Amino acid sequence: MADAEEVRPIQLLDLPVEILEMVMTHLDLHRHKLMREVSEQLKQISTAYILHRHRSHEVAHRERPAESVRRRDERIKLQIMRSTCCYFIDEDTESDFALCLLYFHDKQFEYSLKANHLSQFVVHFLRRKEQPFNVFDVEWRNRLKVRRFHYAMTVLGLVRQFENVKILNSTWGFLAQNLEVELPNTFIGVIDEVCFYNAAEANRRISFLAVLAELLFYEKTKTSYTGQKNFEGTTYTYIIQPNSTSKRSPRTVLKFSVDGPESLFYFMRNFITGDNDPNTWIHLPPKTDYGIRIEVKSFQGPQFVYFGDLNINVLKSSELNDFYESDPINGFIRN
Repeated sequence: MADAEEVRPIQLLDLPVEILEMVMTHLDLHRHKLMREVSEQLKQISTAYILHRHRSHEVAHRERPAESVRRRDERIKLQIMRSTCCYFIDEDTESDFALCLLYFHDKQFEYSLKANHLSQFVVHFLRRKEQPFNVFDVEWRNRLKVRRFHYAMTVLGLVRQFENVKILNSTWGFLAQNLEVELPNTFIGVIDEVCFYNAAEANRRISFLAVLAELLFYEKTKTSYTGQKNFEGTTYTYIIQPNSTSKRSPRTVLKFSVDGPESLFYFMRNFITGDNDPNTWIHLPPKTDYGIRIEVKSFQGPQFVYFGDLNINVLKSSELNDFYESDPINGFIRN
């Protein structure tokens, strides 16, 4: 009698996509992450599955004529989440977004405040966008410039959603073009900060956007809030009073200093005013260099804020020269 033919074990990719999706509904966070690491094809199937389920969640929480406070807060949280990711259009964004959604939906019951849940998602997503490049080829400088421009657009995209936001000043200087924008009834300050080499720059970009997302959530829900939060060694204090009409209410001024082509500055200014379609992108030639710095100054806030202005370097010209040698997250020099 002939030996029975060896039966090849069934692989995950041998299963129909519908069966794979049924399997994924029973996976916890850890096992789902492991499955994504098996192959690129499985990761793509997982990403499509996660994004489809999240879109269904968004559809279920669309604005309705009569909605409970809980549903309203969830809807606003989802909208701000989308706003923090939609301007990053590089090829890895869908996968990064899906992975962060895994954490987001897995941990949602651990947060009593939706704003905390939102800011944690923002931190998780931006950390992935701050990771160093794996390959340093002739295009790495362009990829860095595009990535940081996406960050600047995300900041502007959140700022323009604040009620009564206004442009205070728009000037052209010798070294840079300056755009000053005021957020009424808000305060953002730093109480303490621990610096770890280049990691401090990345952490400031991440934490500032997370605080901005929280403040936008409270403004959209018309909720006055005062709080403190520690992000990787930096302690923020922030306030928002969306219903205040007092002349002594706090206010925050964001000054965008742009060292680059005038077209970039005009694009950013018109984006705030609404003259530019947020879905229309500016085209920067590959060899176009630029620098963007955001200075944050708050007025009439708490007396215990010891730091002065909060400065966020979106992109410095020096980074385009020494990014190859340094790791912006871990702060060490590459061999």
